Amino acid sequence: MARPLVGWLLVAFAAILLGLAWGERFSPLNDTTFGVALIPSGRDAAVLRVVPASSAASAGLRPGDVLKISNLSLSDRYRLMTGGSPPGTIVSVAVSSGGTQRMVSLEASAASGARRYTPIALAVFLFGATLTLLIVATIAARKPSVASAALVFYGAGSVTTYGVTQLLSFIPNPWFGAAAVFVNAAFATLPVFALLPFIVRFPASPSTKSATVRMHVGDAIFLSAAVFFTFEALFEPLVFVSWSTVDSAVQIGCGAIVLVFAILCYHDARGEGRRRIAWVIAGFVTTAIASVAINLLAPAAYQGSATARFLVDAGQLLSVALPVSLAYAILRHRVLDIGFAINRTVVYAVMTGLVVAVVSFVDWLTSKLLSEQRLALAIEALVTISFGFALNWIHGRTERLIDRVVFRARHIAEKRIEYRIAALGFAESSTAVDDALAGDAPLILDLASAAVFSRLTPGSPFRRNASIGWTDNTATTVDADSILVRTLRSLERPVFLDDVAIAPAMFPGGAARPTLAVPIVAQHELIGFALYGNHGDGGSPDPEEVALLAKLAQAAGNAYGAVEARRWRERASVLEESLHGIATAQLTS
Repeated sequence: MARPLVGWLLVAFAAILLGLAWGERFSPLNDTTFGVALIPSGRDAAVLRVVPASSAASAGLRPGDVLKISNLSLSDRYRLMTGGSPPGTIVSVAVSSGGTQRMVSLEASAASGARRYTPIALAVFLFGATLTLLIVATIAARKPSVASAALVFYGAGSVTTYGVTQLLSFIPNPWFGAAAVFVNAAFATLPVFALLPFIVRFPASPSTKSATVRMHVGDAIFLSAAVFFTFEALFEPLVFVSWSTVDSAVQIGCGAIVLVFAILCYHDARGEGRRRIAWVIAGFVTTAIASVAINLLAPAAYQGSATARFLVDAGQLLSVALPVSLAYAILRHRVLDIGFAINRTVVYAVMTGLVVAVVSFVDWLTSKLLSEQRLALAIEALVTISFGFALNWIHGRTERLIDRVVFRARHIAEKRIEYRIAALGFAESSTAVDDALAGDAPLILDLASAAVFSRLTPGSPFRRNASIGWTDNTATTVDADSILVRTLRSLERPVFLDDVAIAPAMFPGGAARPTLAVPIVAQHELIGFALYGNHGDGGSPDPEEVALLAKLAQAAGNAYGAVEARRWRERASVLEESLHGIATAQLTS
């Protein structure tokens, strides 16, 4: 119960972040201003520019004047620094100009003119934030853990700290100051450090001493960064502006550590785990370059540079590389079947496009050729209704065409497995059934290894009858009371061994390591099981292949029963003939 609850809590957190991301772009609070743009000046801030017709302009502020923001409360400093507050909010601050000092009252008001986000910048930001948070939420829901929690926290970097701070500016003082510190400490650079507790636990929890040490080091760095950024959010005059060089250096250092840890994890991993980490490394390098560019260009963009703003938007678009590559690495073989999704997507895209094209063509044709509007509408309606009735026919034909052309290899493999399933109904010996499970299936699906185990009598060990990729020094028997056998008895369905943390010592390692166990059941009795490795390229069997292997195992269970029944009938027939011969001999003697 605890794991699903944690997963849903992480999903709820990601949903809140997504709401903040959209809210900060559309909230009226993000289009308010106190009329000044500030740059650091020691512990205070200097006026960079003044908005005409604002309270700052009315107060006589000029570029170069120094605002004594160090004398303000934490809440007022953040209000003035971010520029967002409900209209009518007043911040009183001391101004130093030409050797004299005076007090001015700055009032928040709605910003005049166009919104601060161009349509392109708005679309890029919302696309990146939405995609990132949806991916990390899906991963957290499916596999809640410390690693997925760190990943969701990494997704917090999708929002912008100033934007969320402005969104929360309706909170009264002094609580607004606390909320602003949390947002600026947690949602800016710290999410990058969340990759440390994630990468040291990916693709699985540490199992060696060196990996455990890396895990502790990664966690310690993350906690130290949390303390540092909290201190920065409390005491930095203009957050992420006055210490921009330090933040950039810290972020680059964190990226280097994450990359080193990822390479070490790649070195320790084997098979599919190594392929997953390789995808993560590729996505991380792309995202890291984009993040560093965003961090370096943020001050210039903040000061109004159009070129810097464009490059920041481009970097924001590239920053989705990590979550996308991570989604591919984690979800491709266990949650989403990419081929299946593409197949159906193409089918429905073709159907939808065909509908739109035909109806549009009929509309154009009737408008050109027919002057009677009612007749034209009737023809359009007739064509549309007829096309609707034809959708099922179009769906089946289009899907079959794409399945046979685009996914020809998968289509052929499925057909061959189905032929093996049908042929098992005519098996004359258990050897033929073993060959179908451990010989034909792995060759058809390009699996690196396979083995089939069964037993003759209840209570006896399960013996390996046939295999591919298993050597003589690997397991030849599996005890009937082993965790693998008990798990298969309880589930009666295919199971990935990594999901249930089963890794018998005598099973093959490396590329031949079994990853999928398929039970062979007859009348709810486990009479055997088949073990399959990953594909030759390292990828694990996808959901459709697992379903095919399950059907093959089900047919094998029936075939084993039929072979055994035939064997008993033959024995009974021989015994009957023997008894008949004995009886005949006794009668004639």
